Amino acid sequence: MKKLLILFAFVLLALNVSAQWWKPQHHLYDTVEYVVMYELTLREDTTHLEYSRTDDYMLSIGKNNIISSFRGYNSYRRDMERKKLGDEGVLLEQMQTGQYHSKYLPSVHKFDIFKEYEKRIVTTIDHIFSYGMYEYEEPFDNFIWQITSETDTIHNYACQKAICDFGGRTWEAWFTMEIPISDGPYKFCGLPGLIINIADTQDHYSYKFLSIEKPSEPMMIYEVVEDRIKTTKKEFFKLRDRNKISHSIGAVSYDDKAVQRAIEYEKSKNNPIEIIDN
Repeated sequence: MKKLLILFAFVLLALNVSAQWWKPQHHLYDTVEYVVMYELTLREDTTHLEYSRTDDYMLSIGKNNIISSFRGYNSYRRDMERKKLGDEGVLLEQMQTGQYHSKYLPSVHKFDIFKEYEKRIVTTIDHIFSYGMYEYEEPFDNFIWQITSETDTIHNYACQKAICDFGGRTWEAWFTMEIPISDGPYKFCGLPGLIINIADTQDHYSYKFLSIEKPSEPMMIYEVVEDRIKTTKKEFFKLRDRNKISHSIGAVSYDDKAVQRAIEYEKSKNNPIEIIDN
């Protein structure tokens, strides 16, 4: 009887831990003051540059001017969808029975990027296919901007052109001092105003401004609490490139057709936004 009671207690504990696991937890940083929406157009495959994809991304700027976050818009919507189901206590059951299907397609990029203004640090949380989640930091000083005299009007904002080299690409940005926020899409920051548009000179990656507004309902800058490995940017890029090579030469083989299709898709993504780890 004692053994049965111990076993029963262990099962209850396991179920409770499992239920907590399937209820997403979030670490909250700040209240969102502004949400800036961008459309990314990218060419992932250098062997087929005639094909491009588009995806929407959101820059959330904190009210206390200490942090911002950048992530795929669908990633945010999927997070909120899972959080709602977790709060309602139905996410675990839907996961176990295969009933959970998100209304939103995954974002092209799975990263979350946080810029801490006071520390002048960019933190990236990113996924490497078949390896897991990683986190690394880099300084704001990676962006050395050359501000030109060239001007233009974009979305009714007076903009000025700036150029920098980053990640093995030369980038041309248009920023506006009419929105005095030293931030922008992806990791880009450090200009005396919000980056409206930015693209590399080969036009493989292009972020274009869609809108800026205050949230109609309270929003938080958050990160999903999950297991990940802290590393350096250099080590992350080494692992990313090694993973690409192993897939390209067939070092990894799977029988499952869905997994094999995923691997083939990953192999076609041979044109990352950052080519080198500067």
